[in-house]
Amino acid sequence: MNNNTVLYQLTETSQFMMSFVLVTKEDNVIVIDGGRPADMPLLKQYVGDRHIAAWILTHAHNDHISGLVDEYEKNGAADFDIGTVYYNFPPYEIIENHDVEDYAYYCTELNEMLPAFNAVLPKFREKTHVVKQGESIDIDEVHIDFLYTYHPGLTANLMNDSSLVFKVTTPDKTVLFLGDLGPDGGDILFRESRHLLKADIVQMAHHGHMNVSMEVYAAIAPKACMWCCADWLYNEPEVPAYLSDVEKLRKMGRIRMYGTAVTRKWMEQLGVKTHYVTKDGTNTIIL
Repeated sequence: MNNNTVLYQLTETSQFMMSFVLVTKEDNVIVIDGGRPADMPLLKQYVGDRHIAAWILTHAHNDHISGLVDEYEKNGAADFDIGTVYYNFPPYEIIENHDVEDYAYYCTELNEMLPAFNAVLPKFREKTHVVKQGESIDIDEVHIDFLYTYHPGLTANLMNDSSLVFKVTTPDKTVLFLGDLGPDGGDILFRESRHLLKADIVQMAHHGHMNVSMEVYAAIAPKACMWCCADWLYNEPEVPAYLSDVEKLRKMGRIRMYGTAVTRKWMEQLGVKTHYVTKDGTNTIIL
């Protein structure tokens, strides 16, 4: 038994990964993503021998889920006591759709982690739940509402825009997780669920850059922000070199993308004073 609900934002042991461990008052665990194989030792340290009631995978990029995939490839994830794995990934079969602006990028996205995930899925299929938008789950004192799931047709930023968005509610705090949601997915989230977004703490979408719009953050109105950022990324300029080719971005349909400096200015305008950043180490947040 614990006196508090505790959220650990794990520091990166691989580049700009995302990994959270939430421990309930009953000493059960909710893992969010987990990062890469290099991040698993730190994750195991914080999970310990506790039961993982829910392992939530936001989307199929390697910096978010390759660690869990590797654990199943290696030994069936024997080092973890996993209850249910929650996810909603695009079906790999959509790779046959050639009607996209940048088909090479589209294929790269689908091939980054989906084949590896699908290959190990038979080892834990009975433990999985494909999340539907509007569903909710309760784990001890923690309530989770899933506000956004994969929307077919968003191809310019395919995997990021398939991110699960969910709100964690405890008796004292609310935390909104945005995964790696981008501008287009953020617009849909705002249109469909803006009345549900308000939260005390927000996980900054896509590490704080190339992410959802100011309207989304204004609807959330957070008191604190969680950034999964190395120092270089947290201090990124408004238009870094890889976002300077406007014509290329236009052809990809990804024109509304900026560096972290823009998002940090938004947070200043919203009056946010508290920032948890992985560059500073693992953060312990009492919920």
